[in-house]
Amino acid sequence: MKKYLKYSLLPALALGVIGVGTASAHGLFWGGAQADPQSFAQAQTQRFQNEADLLGISLDELKNAWAEGKSIKDIAEEKGITQEQLQEKMKTAAQAHMKANLQALVDQGVITQAQADLRLQNMESRMQNGNMMRRHHGFSF
Repeated sequence: MKKYLKYSLLPALALGVIGVGTASAHGLFWGGAQADPQSFAQAQTQRFQNEADLLGISLDELKNAWAEGKSIKDIAEEKGITQEQLQEKMKTAAQAHMKANLQALVDQGVITQAQADLRLQNMESRMQNGNMMRRHHGFSF
């Protein structure tokens, strides 16, 4: 059961880390308001870079694999990265992304450092429990 839970977390982490730009540019699963072409291109460029960094490959190599219809899972397998390793890389990237976003809110005076620390602690706890998709009162991260 725990193995299935770990693999069910992988898509959530991928959306959170890799697909955030695309989801925000076009609404979650392409159902929201459409972004302008420049915003979409910027979001996709960031997604490509995030995936390339995650896999330890060049941006051109990632784009070529994407054009061939390969998924991040396919590319990882070709590079000898196990699903467990890919999951751990995604988890680490997600944590770094969460910390950076919270720090931006602190830096802009939106929340206090104590609030950011508490939120990060709660998010990491949810991540460990495999409950990243839970939303509370409309807050999604």
